[in-house]
Amino acid sequence: QHVMYQDGIGVGKLVLDNIIDGAIALNLDKKIKEGYKYIISHYNPGDDIWLFGFSRGAYTVRCIAGMIRNCGILKFDRDIPSDQIDKRIDLAYDIYRNRDTVYQPDGTGSDNFKKAFSYPDTEKPLIKFLGLWDTVGSYGTPAYILGEGFKYLEFHDLTVSSIVNFACQALSIHERRSFFEPCHILPNSSGNTIVKETWFPGLHSEVGGGGNNEKISKTTLLWMIEYI
Repeated sequence: QHVMYQDGIGVGKLVLDNIIDGAIALNLDKKIKEGYKYIISHYNPGDDIWLFGFSRGAYTVRCIAGMIRNCGILKFDRDIPSDQIDKRIDLAYDIYRNRDTVYQPDGTGSDNFKKAFSYPDTEKPLIKFLGLWDTVGSYGTPAYILGEGFKYLEFHDLTVSSIVNFACQALSIHERRSFFEPCHILPNSSGNTIVKETWFPGLHSEVGGGGNNEKISKTTLLWMIEYI
């Protein structure tokens, strides 16, 4: 078993620190690539992948799941120089972000990349469980990320990828700030992915943890554990 944890910023700092900080986009890109690199560097065919995240972390793991759907899991050969691995990860990320139909999950561009660099597709879902607490922003990007320059950060859609077996999201029903508009998850057309989304009393920080009411965050955690 291999576990990776990425530190996030405090919920209270989410807007104050980043409303004027253009580096937010670079930071998101970096965390997504780091998470993907950790997975490919430890993955063995047949392994189950479990992804969990709160707020921006929920956005990050949803992007990682999408990246795996588009580009598969890169074969990590330790004989290949690390800079070459990083270049392939950068290319995989660019493919994931590309809106051209050629680079959609079943497009020829994505398919050619997977054939060249990734493990063959498996019949079972690669991601066993996707656990989310309050992804924010109508398409994953909060309202304070302004301008066309950040449009590429938006999810292509809100549908859970077919490579996910089970997806759960806890949402805060009392959060009214526009910055924290909920980003829902929707079932895909395969019928093989279970999707559960539940509203809980409390604000964004209370549902996901870090707020003043630990009872709420513990309740959402126990709810999530029931499905694991």
